[in-house]
Amino acid sequence: MKTQRILSILFSLLLIGSVYANDDMLGKPAPDFSLETISRNGKISPKDYRGKVVLLDFWASWCGPCKKSLPLLVDLEEKYAGLKVLAVNIDDDRENALDFMKRHNLDLTVIYDSDKSVTENYGISAMPSAVLIDRNGVVRYVKYGYTDREIKNFDAFIRELLK
Repeated sequence: MKTQRILSILFSLLLIGSVYANDDMLGKPAPDFSLETISRNGKISPKDYRGKVVLLDFWASWCGPCKKSLPLLVDLEEKYAGLKVLAVNIDDDRENALDFMKRHNLDLTVIYDSDKSVTENYGISAMPSAVLIDRNGVVRYVKYGYTDREIKNFDAFIRELLK
């Protein structure tokens, strides 16, 4: 029990201090936005999922690491009922993103940042990049790039935020 409490405290400290970029967003409300879905059937905002943990994943069809990370995000969303992944695409041509999703058989909610205003507002400068938002709409984790280890970190952070 004592070990579990110590691990919980250490993890909380890691969660609070874990950021690799844009640390001025941590602990603050996530900037709100509304973007059209890639398939043009409505607009979506992170606020639509208040009460869930939201993972914003910024990606592009030309991004090599995105080919690895997106399927893993599908797995995370399937694993946790309290998680919503919003894949924010920044391709210049929406059709490239649609082709990518079909080619890789990915079932994610994809929203299209056609003018890249959301990407800019979140300070995203690399693909893929992820922002983890808690159930109350507060940014808890920001990460640029992708490694297998980061997906494991996401899993741990999500579990902690869902407690």
